[in-house]
Amino acid sequence: MASKLLGPRAGVVAGSALVIDYVLTVAVSVVAGADAVFSLLPAKYHFLRVPCAVLGVAFLIILNLRGVKESVLALLPIFMVFVIAHFALLFYGLAVHMTDVTVVSEKVVFSSVDTVREFGVFFVLVLLMRAYSMGAGTLTGIEAVSNSMLVLKEPRVQTGKRTMALMAVSLAFMAAALLLNYLFYSSRPASGKTLNAVLFFQMIGSWTVSGWPAGEAIVWITLISEALILFVAAQTGFIDGPRVLANMAQDSWVPHRFGHLSERLVAQNGILLMGLGSVALIFYAQGNVRILITLYAINVFITFTLSQLGMARMWLAQRKSLQHWKRRFSINAISFVVAAVTLIITISLKFFKGGWLMIVVTGGLVTLCLMIHRHYEEVRRKLRQLDEILQQIPMGDEPIRSQKLDARDPTAVLLVSRFSGVGVHVLLSIQRLFAFRFKQYIFLSVGTVDSGHFKGISELEELKKATATEVERYVKLARSYGLKAEGRMAVAIDYLDEMEKACQQIVRDYGNSVFFAARLLFWRDTLWNRLLHDETALSIQRRLLFHGIQMVILPVRLR
Repeated sequence: MASKLLGPRAGVVAGSALVIDYVLTVAVSVVAGADAVFSLLPAKYHFLRVPCAVLGVAFLIILNLRGVKESVLALLPIFMVFVIAHFALLFYGLAVHMTDVTVVSEKVVFSSVDTVREFGVFFVLVLLMRAYSMGAGTLTGIEAVSNSMLVLKEPRVQTGKRTMALMAVSLAFMAAALLLNYLFYSSRPASGKTLNAVLFFQMIGSWTVSGWPAGEAIVWITLISEALILFVAAQTGFIDGPRVLANMAQDSWVPHRFGHLSERLVAQNGILLMGLGSVALIFYAQGNVRILITLYAINVFITFTLSQLGMARMWLAQRKSLQHWKRRFSINAISFVVAAVTLIITISLKFFKGGWLMIVVTGGLVTLCLMIHRHYEEVRRKLRQLDEILQQIPMGDEPIRSQKLDARDPTAVLLVSRFSGVGVHVLLSIQRLFAFRFKQYIFLSVGTVDSGHFKGISELEELKKATATEVERYVKLARSYGLKAEGRMAVAIDYLDEMEKACQQIVRDYGNSVFFAARLLFWRDTLWNRLLHDETALSIQRRLLFHGIQMVILPVRLR
């Protein structure tokens, strides 16, 4: 939304904040899960909490590197135990203290009035906004639905809306029930224990059945289910973090190699980045979940602020065509103000307790992204010079007519993108190196969905038309020189997967095919160039060779 509605500069800030958010998702989830487990253990074992959290992250890294996939059916028993145990305990606490609602309500009101009288309204508002920011982790669950629209069941929009509504209701109930029970039981933080552990032990910790500590057993089951759910929640960072990097790679903010999620090595790099970053933050916070959540909240509200500003701007721009634009604009405008104020308060209050670190890290990542983007722009500038030379090649004298390709003839398949000097260079190189070996040519292009095409059907249709038009220009050029040629195209989010499928289909249609692609060759082979240029051609070649399909990579030299 930030890239589409506010511009690419806002997009890179939102993307950088999201990447760090997902690193913190892993750290917060694993540390909170460790806190839940160690709440059950004696204090003498608590020094093992941080090492166990780090081992938990290491275990998740290994699982993800091995390609483990979550199964909904496998997670269902854990989820059901969590839901049943928590809802039963919370309902029990509310039912037992139903008669105390009036007394507790009066106590809260009097306490609030005294606080306002002593410290002022502004202080109370700041306190409320700070508390709101500390609950940012619950809001990211709803945000994750937006980020995962592509994997939702059709119809996706309606499924997403229902999911968000159910999450909002369940979160509201859980938060309200917990707060009321904290008040009913006068629960207070205890060293080495989570507040939930304190509450549940107060509720039923003393229950026994024939001398057997049944209440304590139920608390153990409840807290272990919390830890397992949090452990599973950490997977969000390992799954969605690389996806954000892939989206940023499509827009040239991070190395293009991160854009190919179907490549195992690329996925491994993203997993290692998420995992090692979370370990570093766990050590920085010394396993203190309060510090981690503060860091988490800063970047969460950066993304919320930008997205809500973008939505408000969109409704304002569409005010002449939308009948109820004011209601929609008001919702997003208020959300923007709340998110922005919360962000400012959080940074101000926690600047010297970790807030500065998030500003430095996020700012550093944004700066690195800008440097990467500038490099890619420089490469594009040099390629435009090549375009100016090779695109000036005149059309041939042969009539441009469609000829049916022969399935048995030797066929050169050129993997191209837009009509450019690079594609023309490959075509001329094939003619020069292989003379009359190939009787016919196929130009294959896969349009990649980036932030400019991601937010609307019209943009996707334009991408399809543009890709088909560029392929047709190659076909016309080849036919003008008397060559039999045709074009094929597709549009996809994962370029490599779609290209692999298209190449296999061509081999089924034309068995005597050889594939050709270009690879940039820099005069100075620096580490920077090797990191930023994704070796897409080599990745495709490796896949095709695995299927027994021949592919030749031709160099395009850049100085």
